[in-house]
Amino acid sequence: MSQIKNVISEIRRLADELDYQVYPPVAFPISLYKYDFGRKIAIAPESFWLQYKEFVELADGFHIDGYYLYGINNHADYKNDLFTFNGFLTSIANETPSMMIEDDFYCIEFGTSSLDTYTYDVRTHKWESRDRQQHQNLFISCDTLAEFLQAVIDDICQQEE
Repeated sequence: MSQIKNVISEIRRLADELDYQVYPPVAFPISLYKYDFGRKIAIAPESFWLQYKEFVELADGFHIDGYYLYGINNHADYKNDLFTFNGFLTSIANETPSMMIEDDFYCIEFGTSSLDTYTYDVRTHKWESRDRQQHQNLFISCDTLAEFLQAVIDDICQQEE
């Protein structure tokens, strides 16, 4: 079993234990490989999409105790997908770029917690957890989405202790 499958199994177990949701898997449209995020990201690197594709084909996001990972579809009757949140950032970048810090122009937001924003930096190809207030402060920085998700699981478990 691949590393991401093991991590998603752990996320499902944790969600069941804490009575939260993991959204059902979805079919990944190949057209997303050409999706333009705008800003200085433009079309995301294939390495981002290959890992994200594997994730959404197992679980299209989750919400566990204040930790959110966006899928490619909306769930629970509100806008909670990857494109909505990044669309907001692109609108801000286009309308009032002075409100953004430099990193915002290069980072795809793919989730959040009460204190952090989860991003993929297209310059470094790192999956990261950034402080919401001091965006340049990194709490987690991983080479793969599976490693990042494991770190999030560890954070959730630590909060529950």
